Amino acid sequence: MAVKWSAVAPYIENGFATGGQVTRGPIVDAAEDDSAPDAVVDALDGLGSRVFSSVEDAKAFLASQGLVED
Repeated sequence: MAVKWSAVAPYIENGFATGGQVTRGPIVDAAEDDSAPDAVVDALDGLGSRVFSSVEDAKAFLASQGLVED
């Protein structure tokens, strides 16, 4: 089931601001450290081993996989 983009956006945006790219590891770690709901962690985990050069690219990918919605 898709989660709202607003629930995952802060993690992706912070990960991008910190590292200049979007990668799964640090973003999922941050969500787990915050005790984010399982659905949020699962959606972020959907990034897999891919590296995204922008927040928008990560959002588009997660949406195409049915993991996030507006």
